[in-house]
Amino acid sequence: MMQEIPYQVVRSNRKSIALVIDSDANLIVRAPYRAKESDIAGFVEKKRNWIASKQRQISGCAAKYSPLSLKNGEGLPYLGNIYIIKRDAVPSIRLSGANILLPAGCTKDDVIAWMQGEAAGILAERVPLYAGRMEVRYSSVKLSGAKTRWGSCSAKDKLRFAWRLAMCPLPVIDYVVVHELCHVAHKNHGAVFWASVRAAFPNYKQQRDWLKANGKIMEIL
Repeated sequence: MMQEIPYQVVRSNRKSIALVIDSDANLIVRAPYRAKESDIAGFVEKKRNWIASKQRQISGCAAKYSPLSLKNGEGLPYLGNIYIIKRDAVPSIRLSGANILLPAGCTKDDVIAWMQGEAAGILAERVPLYAGRMEVRYSSVKLSGAKTRWGSCSAKDKLRFAWRLAMCPLPVIDYVVVHELCHVAHKNHGAVFWASVRAAFPNYKQQRDWLKANGKIMEIL
């Protein structure tokens, strides 16, 4: 007899059942209010192989994102690549081939400040680029220290982005930028919102899946 698959059900005013694997590899079932428990269980069982595959993938990703102590040999993600930390006689943090060189007295706060500067520079380029393409006007752009969300758009169209985006691949950063720019016109996650995301960034699902699988990257610094 196959082992029962544990899951949490979140009901809402939606039309169909959907499965989500969170950053801890837990299964969340999003279901309509009217959906029967038997229908939900049947849907989960039908997707058993897909669920197991995704949970293995996310568990594997989570294992490589343990909190950093900034010792020689540790890997620091930057723009989707993993750079090996090397303490060296350099005046400031810099990349050198496959390594990221840190001054001898460099602290975690120093690395965070460097990441924040990198994120600010990237967003200063990418936000206006996509806003121009999409013909969207926003109020301002600021960095946040969020560890649970990558971006946000306020009621007054003020955009905020986690500086930890600097650790993600550029296409993922672009997706988050487009996502928040779409919220300027659509303050929800309805069908029209996702249609606008798709129009501006056709392969958004690939980038969204990367964020789901690599969510633990937020916790290393």
